[in-house]
Amino acid sequence: MSAPRSITADDLSLHPPVEEDAQLVAELMDVPVSADRPAEIVRGWREHWDEHGYGAWIVQEASGRRVGFVGLRAHDEFIRVTIRVVEDEGGDQLASRALRLVVAHALEWLPDLPLRIRVAPDDLVTRFVAESAGMVHVPELDHTVDADAWQVRELPYVRVADRIPARAREAMLRMWVEVNDAGGAVGFVPGASEEEVARVLDGYAAKLAEGGAACVALNSPLGDLLGFGFVVQPAGATVAHTGTLERIMTDPARRGTNHGALLLAGLHRAARERGVEIVTLDYRGGTGLGEFYTRYGYREVGRVPGGVRVAPGDDRDGVIMAKAL
Repeated sequence: MSAPRSITADDLSLHPPVEEDAQLVAELMDVPVSADRPAEIVRGWREHWDEHGYGAWIVQEASGRRVGFVGLRAHDEFIRVTIRVVEDEGGDQLASRALRLVVAHALEWLPDLPLRIRVAPDDLVTRFVAESAGMVHVPELDHTVDADAWQVRELPYVRVADRIPARAREAMLRMWVEVNDAGGAVGFVPGASEEEVARVLDGYAAKLAEGGAACVALNSPLGDLLGFGFVVQPAGATVAHTGTLERIMTDPARRGTNHGALLLAGLHRAARERGVEIVTLDYRGGTGLGEFYTRYGYREVGRVPGGVRVAPGDDRDGVIMAKAL
C-alpha cells in the first residue's frame, strides 16, 4: 500500500502543494505574488513530490484557509524538516499541531531515515514547536553555517525486534512498572509488583522467540527508551492478515511530547511490514483512550460491560477497537 498523500484531522488538513500556493508563499515571504521566488519555491516542492513521493505539505484549516507549510526534504542520510505558518494569534499552536501530524506520518510511511530540524538558539517558538512534536536536541549535530549557529533536533526512531536483550528488558520492565503505578491501563491492578510484571514481559519474550510477535520500541536519538508495545499475530491461516497491538505504553514522565502518536505510527509500520492488513487493540474504559485511538482511524467494534475489574467495586468496560492498515 502506498503512503497517503494527504493528512487529515478534525481541526486541520495537510495536502501536497499546487501552483496556486505561490500566493501563500508570497504572503509568508512578505513579497508580491508576482515575484519570481514564490512560484519557484512551489515548483521545487512539486518536483520533490514527483521524485520522492513526499515533500512539503500545505497546512489548511477546517475553514479551508491555507495558513502555512511543513516541508520535508530528502538528503542522503536524513530528511530535513522546515515549518512556517502565518503570524496570526494561535499560530504557534497551529504549527505544533501540524508538525505533530507530519512527523507521525513520516515515521509510519516514509523512508527509514532520521528526521531533523535546524533551530537557531534564540528561536524559542520553533524550539517549542519541535519539542512538542517529540523532537530531541542532539548537541553533537549542532553546527555553524556562515557564522550562524544552529541547534539540531531529531525525531525519535522506532526499533522492531524479535528478541529482548537483557539491557532492554531492564528498561522495559522499569517503564512498565512506572506506567502502572502512574495509573496507566497496562494489564495490572494498581500496585502490581515488579515480579508480576516481569512474568508477563517474559511471556512476550517467549512469543517473540516463537515468531508470533514483534516488539516495537520508540527510542530517543540519545538512546533512551521512550515507549514500547507488541504486534501479535494469530496462528490460523484464515486470520493471518490480522494482528493485535498489545501493551502500548510510553514514559509517563514525558507526557505531552507526541510519543503516543509516534509509537502508534511505529506499531502500524511494523504490523504492515509483517503482512498485517487489519489491527485490533483493546483498552480499559474510563481512561479516555478511545478518543485518542479514534483520532488515528480506529473505530469501536466491541465492548464488554464490566469486563475489567480494577478493584473491588470498580469494574470498567473492556473496549475493542479496529483499524484497516
